[in-house]
Amino acid sequence: MTKLLTFIHRWLGVAFGLFFAMWFFSGMVMMFVSYPSLSEAERLTYLSEINIEALTISPTEALAECDLERVIGMRLISINSRPAYICDSEYPAENIIYADDGARGLTLQEEDIGLLIGKNIQEPIESVTQVEYDQWTVHHRFDPYRPLYLIKLADTDETNLYVSSVTGEFVQRTTSSQRFWNYIGSVPHWIYPTLLRKNWTLWDVVVWWLSLFATVCALLGLYLGIRHWLKIRSSSTSIISPFRGLMKWHHIMGLFGGLIIISWIFSGWLSMDHGRIFSTPSPTLEQVRALNGGLFGEVSSTISISDLAKYTRAKELTLHAFGGEPLLVARDEKGIIDAPVLKPSNVVEVVSEAFPEVSVRNWSVVPKNDTYTDLREGSLPLGSIRVELSDHNQTWIHIDNRSGEILSVIDRSRRVYRWLYNGLHSFDIPGLADSGPFRSILMLVLLLAGFVASLTGAVLGMKRIFGDSLR
Repeated sequence: MTKLLTFIHRWLGVAFGLFFAMWFFSGMVMMFVSYPSLSEAERLTYLSEINIEALTISPTEALAECDLERVIGMRLISINSRPAYICDSEYPAENIIYADDGARGLTLQEEDIGLLIGKNIQEPIESVTQVEYDQWTVHHRFDPYRPLYLIKLADTDETNLYVSSVTGEFVQRTTSSQRFWNYIGSVPHWIYPTLLRKNWTLWDVVVWWLSLFATVCALLGLYLGIRHWLKIRSSSTSIISPFRGLMKWHHIMGLFGGLIIISWIFSGWLSMDHGRIFSTPSPTLEQVRALNGGLFGEVSSTISISDLAKYTRAKELTLHAFGGEPLLVARDEKGIIDAPVLKPSNVVEVVSEAFPEVSVRNWSVVPKNDTYTDLREGSLPLGSIRVELSDHNQTWIHIDNRSGEILSVIDRSRRVYRWLYNGLHSFDIPGLADSGPFRSILMLVLLLAGFVASLTGAVLGMKRIFGDSLR
């Protein structure tokens, strides 16, 4: 059995050893340089204020042009100085209806983008080209906004900006430094080449299976390493490892960081779970509609142009529904300008009516530094309300106290996932997550151990197969 396990480990090491080394090295890079993104504040900075005086079309009239069965929300923004409604749905498509004449929005052409650029960008422009997918816009969250226009600026950072041809919004921003470091950081770490990642289903399957085989390889390696160590423990000639050269380094690094290596590979595999084993935090369409109090189009039908007219400084108005009542939230680049503040007691009442088959066990305003929602990878807005239900899965529903939106749904399964993924993969553990340089140094040391163990294992495996040709 030991010979068989050694054989399997060796061949898996040959197949995945370089993947392991790549994951550990790129993980070190990712500690210092994150994947490029455009913040909400930046997105809104590039938007013009809504020309409220030009409104002639009500939200109800605009919704009539959309698929009422599918709409779950609506926004009002400015597209080249024209107010425009955007009907949001669960499908990757956006319906644009101009609020000044009711015309349906068409794909913006290069001359339209030129006008938009002239109003929002002060730096000199190097070029403007249309792209469907590239490395920095390959994620499916960009799908409703494609095709995109890539604007290359002639600034010192070699900034690239991406504008949607659908909504006219800036959706992504990168610099030459970010692009360089991410090509040796996030892109290889996530196995994120454009050709693979743009097909989400294929990428999901490929990375899930790679990570699973990698986990098996690491488990076998730790078992075999401990077994060899136990065999020579009583030997006076070997203190830790009976091997020499690269094999000794591989054995020692494997023993030193074996459990950590396994925990990182295993938790990395869990990052690709996507509902296979554990639940996901996204609300279902049925849950959204239950909390809305019905179809969005029906609930929002009472909003009139006069209700929108008071938001003269807003760059974006979002229309929501909560418990059968419409809500308006006005924003600019500094954040929320105006929005109602929902009382927790009202939220609990609406949740009770929306889910009559269960009762509310408890509720609270989510505190800062909350163990389950204030994580290194993101947190809930301040003032978010947690409602705990009495169902079998002990579900927690988190609701935005300004818009009434469901921010996340976390049941018992998802809370276990939080520890297995966030806890193991990024050391997001109370006391350690906020320990400053100690956490960073600890992670770097362990990542380096994993890198050495993986690289030596790959080299040893290839030497065993190819022999003298590698000397």
